[in-house]
Amino acid sequence: MQLGFFYLLKDSDEPLRNGCINHSKSSVVAQVFTIKLDHRLSEAEYDKIIEWARSILPKGNRLKENFYAVKSMMKPLGLGYQKIDMCPNFCMLYYLENAEMTECMICGHSRYKPRTGKGKTLVAYKKLRYFPITCRLQRLFMSPRTAEHMTWH
Repeated sequence: MQLGFFYLLKDSDEPLRNGCINHSKSSVVAQVFTIKLDHRLSEAEYDKIIEWARSILPKGNRLKENFYAVKSMMKPLGLGYQKIDMCPNFCMLYYLENAEMTECMICGHSRYKPRTGKGKTLVAYKKLRYFPITCRLQRLFMSPRTAEHMTWH
């Protein structure tokens, strides 16, 4: 994780294009990513914005070409999460020893929505997104400025 993080730091010093002093490769990605989240844009809509931005920037710019490339760039930050199916009535999680169950052991509600059409994939009624804290804490302690505020004096 540390090596990838330092590559990301290097990207934050790399200008978006030669001669550009206002924006780095990482700052533009972060700004457009924030717009995507704030306005609940789909990945396709994000890709269209990036495609347009790349078309007006000079050749040789360093803007990532699509959402997939941006996600790959952000991966070293350790901001991933784990999806865990849960009962729609909030009775239980389908996790660890309960991961293979298809009905709630408390209320009996089905784990999956009824299949419609020819789709073979099972879709859970409700999902929990678990954000592991370990990677986030490691990242905070990587910076001496942040770490000094997180230790006991």
